[in-house]
Amino acid sequence: MLPLTPPAEFHSAKIITFSAAGQRLRELKAAGKTVGLCHGGFDLLHPGHLQHFESAKKLCDVLIVSITSDRFVSSRKGAGRPVFPEQLRAYSVASLSSVDYVVITDFEKAIPIIETLQPSYYIKGPDFVGKMTPGITAEREAIARVGGEMKYTTDIKLSTTEIIEYIKNELDVPHLLLVIDRDGTLIMNDDFLGRNKDWKEELRLNEAVVSYLSYLQTKYKTTKIVVTNQAGVARGYFDCQRVEEINRYIDVVLRGKGLMIHNWQYCPEVEVSYAELKRHELTFVPGFVKEKTKRKPSSEMVYDALQQLQKKQEDFAEILMLGDRKEDRGLADNLRAKFIDVKGKGYGELRKDFS
Repeated sequence: MLPLTPPAEFHSAKIITFSAAGQRLRELKAAGKTVGLCHGGFDLLHPGHLQHFESAKKLCDVLIVSITSDRFVSSRKGAGRPVFPEQLRAYSVASLSSVDYVVITDFEKAIPIIETLQPSYYIKGPDFVGKMTPGITAEREAIARVGGEMKYTTDIKLSTTEIIEYIKNELDVPHLLLVIDRDGTLIMNDDFLGRNKDWKEELRLNEAVVSYLSYLQTKYKTTKIVVTNQAGVARGYFDCQRVEEINRYIDVVLRGKGLMIHNWQYCPEVEVSYAELKRHELTFVPGFVKEKTKRKPSSEMVYDALQQLQKKQEDFAEILMLGDRKEDRGLADNLRAKFIDVKGKGYGELRKDFS
């Protein structure tokens, strides 16, 4: 979200409190007026929104628009959203002649808003006609409970999310290569995850890093590569199949959060020199002890990923290496990348590291 604090000139008499809205709607209905309610985030106000409000106003005498608060827009749309804070979104909508009142509501769903305001009509776009998802079904039931009616506009649908995707992917924005360490960076676990059968219960995402990556992919074009040293294979703690199973599982979890990793790389080997140094305290699987490996800080895993993706370092405006260890910093040096040390940092601190 843009770091904007709306000054006094961004206030409007049309923006009223939630409690005042309830009282005002009761007065309007008592006077015989029909009241329509539109509800949403209405981030990056665009022609689709304008046409929707104009069509909604034709269905009622008075139109009130409920603006979802920042925290619920962010939880639904992900890091980087909303683009504008709730006060500015409310001000933008209140500036429209088709809108009579605007209220900012701090609810995850529209049901409590409908039940409190009790509008004559709850008005949605044409894409909701016949839709039977739990959310819209609950909204239909809520408007019926308060004696109101569901109405739909017939305008062409435009999507803020799709507009942002177009700007992000089609316009001339920087393309970043994000090289990401796994254990201790992408996930909190850094103690040979996979040794135990219940590793799924042990797995903990690093939510600060996940949110940061989501923010970066919203603001820039990004290609994301995970590179991880997995000496646990060489030590006999688990096999390559287990490493790949964990990577696939993390990948699915991240996709569910809207975050796509484009390539996964791991090195299961250790160097002979290391094995010799540790031979009195550790036993190694002979096939995974090599004179030379692709372990970080070597950049070979990154080069393998780029080759598989049919990309080159020159394709990117900048390379970021996210990690928590000395070898991650060494890899950043070898790639001439900016190193972002994630150790002990929250989302806000990470954003300050690269803006």
